[in-house]
Amino acid sequence: MRVTHHMLYQNFLFHLEYLNKHLKDNFEKIASGKKIIKPSDDPFGISKALNYKAQLADIEQYKRNIQTAISWQNATETALQAMTNLLIETKEIAISQGSDTATAETRAMLTVQVGELKKQALQIANTKLGNQYIFAGYLTDTQPFVETDNNYHGDEKQIKINISPYMQLSFNIPGSVFTDGVNIFQMFDDLKTALESNDAETIRYLIGTIDEAIKQITTAHANLGSLMNRFESVKNELNNSYVDITASLSETEDSDLSKAASSLAMYQTAYQSTLAGMARIMQVNLFNYLS
Repeated sequence: MRVTHHMLYQNFLFHLEYLNKHLKDNFEKIASGKKIIKPSDDPFGISKALNYKAQLADIEQYKRNIQTAISWQNATETALQAMTNLLIETKEIAISQGSDTATAETRAMLTVQVGELKKQALQIANTKLGNQYIFAGYLTDTQPFVETDNNYHGDEKQIKINISPYMQLSFNIPGSVFTDGVNIFQMFDDLKTALESNDAETIRYLIGTIDEAIKQITTAHANLGSLMNRFESVKNELNNSYVDITASLSETEDSDLSKAASSLAMYQTAYQSTLAGMARIMQVNLFNYLS
């Protein structure tokens, strides 16, 4: 079959278009750092990459959930420690005023201090994180304790967060921790009344009640510590998973820059050679035409 000039030109143009496409692809891989620019580059790879990205997005949300819980637990821990310190101070008052050396005058003088300690206890029990009461159970917009009574106005529900597609963890402690067993606020009222009435026997009795209240709070504090450790453990697991999935995503979609650069150089050389060959043929054809 006779090869015409037109067929040669068409062949050159087709080859140039082919080389130009690969030049463009390699330029994009180097510029973006990705070996998958469009789905047709690697349909299976793009599916894997999208799955990895979805997993990473989920992990980021779980980590935000956990950070919210940890912030809540930190505020709870601070409040429980403050309540424990307050009860220890109250116990010292009860011990000193339950002794035979105390008088009606010394006891009366301390009634104001006990009243102030109760106010501080109420402030602790009404601790807020942002606009939410941390000891109100699920009713975080409801103040759990008021000065007019010693009752708990929240609920017993646990606030839960998702830490995986299949698992939830609760992170709050309801305000009943201050009223179930020993009602701490009633205890303050009882102590104040005993001081006012110079009732040494009741004051001495309340020392044991305060001890029970301290145990009540420290037990809750210990349980909170175990829960905080659980959240830290889950957080570390998520961080490790994030690193592993990120590595898999990089392996799937990130370009091998040295390989892409080598391919680019090869296609550039081929492109220049094709142009040079095309120019020579055109020059020969022009010479033949002029001759």
